[in-house]
Amino acid sequence: MRDQPRARGTRPFLTAAATLVAVSAWVSSPASHAREAPRADALKAGYLFNFLKFVDWPPLAPTDTLTVCLLGESSVYEEIAAGLSDKRLGTRQLVARRLAAAEPIASCQVLYIDADQFPSAADLIVSRPRALLTVSDAPDFLRNGGIIALFDEGNRLRFRISVDNARHANLRISSHLLQLASTVEREG
Repeated sequence: MRDQPRARGTRPFLTAAATLVAVSAWVSSPASHAREAPRADALKAGYLFNFLKFVDWPPLAPTDTLTVCLLGESSVYEEIAAGLSDKRLGTRQLVARRLAAAEPIASCQVLYIDADQFPSAADLIVSRPRALLTVSDAPDFLRNGGIIALFDEGNRLRFRISVDNARHANLRISSHLLQLASTVEREG
């Protein structure tokens, strides 16, 4: 009887882990090979897609879409756009949109910023609208207000999460995703 609660407690974690492991299926999809995108960008797109499953947004204005905006020139946009073309998150259709540097982000619920674009886009993070999940592979992204930072560690893509930055954005990150993060940053 003692083992039953433990098994129930670990199942969501295993499900979350299995979901992120499924990123490899994303990378090996025909769409990925057809475009010959760099493997790292395909992995980033796969992680980004899977992060969506573990974030709770506050009730949004009546909409049937969740828009993932990307700022930068990497092939992460092509990868996520191809991957989201027929996907839904609950009742919402997932849509990818590439942003120009000065384009407003008001219609975005997720914003991925390429590392090379972050210096010129740092103000977007500070002045972001509520309920915007921000993800980047830029160094010091969390320290500058970002929510999920991607980074390479020993030829593996890993991620850090700032719970405080998520809370300030009025987002809730699932504990299952927090368990998979390399680091979870919280204020004292």
